[in-house]
Amino acid sequence: MNLSIFLLLSLALITSTAWADENTSDIKLYTLDCGTMAVSDMKDLSNNGSYNGQQIELANPCFLIRHPKGDLLWDTGLTDSIADHANGETSGVWHYQLKDKLVDQLKLLKISADDIEYLALSHIHPDHSGNANHFKNSTFIINKLEREYMFSKPINAIFGESYSALKQANTITFDAEHDVFNDGTVLIKAMPGHTPGSSVLLVHLANSGNVLLTGDLYIHARGRKLGTMHKYNVDKQLTRASRKQFEALAKQKNARVIIQHEKQDVDRLPKLPSYLD
Repeated sequence: MNLSIFLLLSLALITSTAWADENTSDIKLYTLDCGTMAVSDMKDLSNNGSYNGQQIELANPCFLIRHPKGDLLWDTGLTDSIADHANGETSGVWHYQLKDKLVDQLKLLKISADDIEYLALSHIHPDHSGNANHFKNSTFIINKLEREYMFSKPINAIFGESYSALKQANTITFDAEHDVFNDGTVLIKAMPGHTPGSSVLLVHLANSGNVLLTGDLYIHARGRKLGTMHKYNVDKQLTRASRKQFEALAKQKNARVIIQHEKQDVDRLPKLPSYLD
């Protein structure tokens, strides 16, 4: 190879690598406390009755990814109005509590809802989409099947109050995967089953490595170990296939798995204003 061509190629490779390393080093993953859920009877968390009568405390975080090209908010948690009630709200065996509103936590970082460039939801259940309407000016990233599901008449009638404004939002839909910043650092991957277009999030951080956020592919750590799933999964067979794909991805990427409702996983993450990088 001509020496000058070799030097040019080497310089291009070094520049590209340096840019990638610099880009990755600027990415920060913040965990926001978007509520807790005390479950007095875990009967809904298994399709085979294995948890009937048992109790569990579930976390309910949202995540902010700050990238040189913009901010991505992953899930919007329980609706902020719950914070106005000292004792939270109860629905059947579920007791919901919220200490600090999502919009107020963003203010700690000097961010308003209108500053968020991208909003993505793992799926549209109200513990993950409770404040979505605040972000109607963000670019909404959602799996194509999930968008069809969320705005279908029966589902919109049940859950739509928290996300209805997103129907008119600037929207990006995807099938299998979406690269948020077009550099491989923040990938949304379809893992359907819990809902038709449920997704997970893979984030590559310079110091912490790869982090995988599960949405509701798994609800808690014991469920991941035992292979149980929520009674009201839309498609249990599809969920099993997604879990197989997820575990292969986690192994391939040597990723730290964060089960979003698993209290121990969430408790180990830095609290605001600290972050993973």
